[in-house]
Amino acid sequence: MTVKEVIIQTLRLVGREDVADAVASGGQLDEEMTRLKRAFITYLNAVLDELARGYFPLDYVEDMSAEDGRYAFSAFSKPPLKIRRVTCEQRRIEWRLCPDCLVADSPNITVTYEYAPSALGEDDEFFYPVFAVGERLVSCGMAAEYYLVMGDASASQAWEDKYRSEIELLLSHSTVRGRIPPRRWI
Repeated sequence: MTVKEVIIQTLRLVGREDVADAVASGGQLDEEMTRLKRAFITYLNAVLDELARGYFPLDYVEDMSAEDGRYAFSAFSKPPLKIRRVTCEQRRIEWRLCPDCLVADSPNITVTYEYAPSALGEDDEFFYPVFAVGERLVSCGMAAEYYLVMGDASASQAWEDKYRSEIELLLSHSTVRGRIPPRRWI
């Protein structure tokens, strides 16, 4: 499923059939429809970012080399959110964070870190590396964002409740892994 299809599905959920049909047909969109389509792409990326930062973290393992032991964050394959582990030849080593880099006591390291997904465009394939996260969850979050921006607090809360209950359901089937996600303790 493409991002465009997720947007069309969500537009139908919030009752904007006119925009969903126009986007699906690939026809000419007026200014308001174009703005709404761009807004829904923003909502989708915001929901994916929230899921990665708070509920379903994305881990990545990367081998890196630096003669001086300073590993610039810009040199990481993915933008790191949280460094989980730094090893050299499968042994943990001392490391510390600086504003623009990770400093380790070795010129060759393997670093395990959490990252946020890259922003998706409408022609990209919808994909979230944690298999439990699907289009339905993301659509609920997008609908909540849409109604919040539109100023409909009750509809936004209803979609937010669906979104949060789906997250709780998915989290209840997984292990905590040494950390408690936001609002999980309530």
